[in-house]
Amino acid sequence: MPLHLAIPTEGLFMAAVLDDFPVLTPVRDEDVALAVRAVLVHAPEQRPVGPLCRSERVPHPCRLARWGRGALRAAGFTEARVDELVAVGDPTAWPWK
Repeated sequence: MPLHLAIPTEGLFMAAVLDDFPVLTPVRDEDVALAVRAVLVHAPEQRPVGPLCRSERVPHPCRLARWGRGALRAAGFTEARVDELVAVGDPTAWPWK
């Protein structure tokens, strides 16, 4: 018979949701390419419960979407430009075009 241990999980989920990935500056070209991919893959998808991350099915914006937008902002992109990239939907798009 397996032994079941009581492991306290209170607060673990919220800590995982609230901890953001750091945006390192200066932002390198490799980071910009990853950030573009992150905001596209982790874009919002409308559901009856509200917008969810298309990839993770958690409330949008998820940690990777927040990191991607933060990295792009740190690289000098406006929110409008990031929204344009998401609308195009091409994860290989270079944002300075």
